[in-house]
Amino acid sequence: MAANPYQVVRDETATPIDLWDRGYKRCVALLSGAKRAIEQREHAQQGRMLFDAFAIVEFWTAALPIQEEAHDASTPGLAPRLRIAYEFILNKIAHGNAFGKTEDLDEAIHMLAHLHSIFHAKR
Repeated sequence: MAANPYQVVRDETATPIDLWDRGYKRCVALLSGAKRAIEQREHAQQGRMLFDAFAIVEFWTAALPIQEEAHDASTPGLAPRLRIAYEFILNKIAHGNAFGKTEDLDEAIHMLAHLHSIFHAKR
């Protein structure tokens, strides 16, 4: 019997960045698959994949704190900047789904890769 893929997410030793990485990999795979579905005119498959990718990013957005204490009034904290990046990704997914634009999905993947590089930057 195959292992339950959702059991891996329940690993109590997983850090928040580990969970984000799992969502990132899944989201990029879904967006790439949706691009292929658009090119092959498989609209039902495209819709399912983009719905799932949208849900992942919506989850990340909902997990952000409502208001973060500002370290400096002129520089917003991480949560407001992430919220803007996530909104950009959500808009690209929605636009790509509505108009069948693979370029929008490429931009969403590019933004996700940018966020991934920020989260894993060596300090």
